[in-house]
Amino acid sequence: MGGHDSYYIEITTRLRSVRSFCDFLSSGGTVGVASADGSRYGDVTTDLLARTRKEAEALDRMRRQLFPDRADEEVSPALYTCGLTGSRRSRKAGRAQS
Repeated sequence: MGGHDSYYIEITTRLRSVRSFCDFLSSGGTVGVASADGSRYGDVTTDLLARTRKEAEALDRMRRQLFPDRADEEVSPALYTCGLTGSRRSRKAGRAQS
């Protein structure tokens, strides 16, 4: 594969990152966005999760088309773990804001 290794690594790393973010959101993470400075944050988690899942599907399709011989390789381990064991986290702990 030679020169294409870096492209394969880039796609696989991005896919791993996107899947980890989906796992975070699916495990109770939330994302809030304010429409303007000083405004209340609105929860956009559901919309963001749907878009992120579509992105993961698109990356997986691209990886399968460009690298059919390596398409079934596992994308694990996950880049991040959020450690959701035991008691429930506070709302601020899982909130990513932009």
